[in-house]
Amino acid sequence: MKTIVFACFMIFGAAAVLNAQDTTSMTRDKYRQDAAKDQDHKSQDNYTDKDVIAASELPANIRQQLQSGDYSAYTVSKAYRKTKDGQTLYAVELSRGNEKKKVKFDAQGNILKEKTKGKDNQ
Repeated sequence: MKTIVFACFMIFGAAAVLNAQDTTSMTRDKYRQDAAKDQDHKSQDNYTDKDVIAASELPANIRQQLQSGDYSAYTVSKAYRKTKDGQTLYAVELSRGNEKKKVKFDAQGNILKEKTKGKDNQ
């Protein structure tokens, strides 16, 4: 009887040892992979490798769009130029009171993306 109980303890002990893995290293590796994917995604849309330029350095077709139409009531806060995949892109930060917009253009003046923050309740 003692032998059977001892054998059961040995079997359960061996099973516990085999199943006890270091999961923290796998969790850390997964976290690093997820963080790298997030950083890759952010860097695709983020203008971190941009050049700050004056609004007067923007192409004429972009300046014209900013002076007329939807953006005429806004003031240019900052302007950026970035080259990505051989294509020159521009980002312009606009402000009007508490409202801020970030508009991205290609070199031809086509709007690629627009974000609005802090809209006034008008």
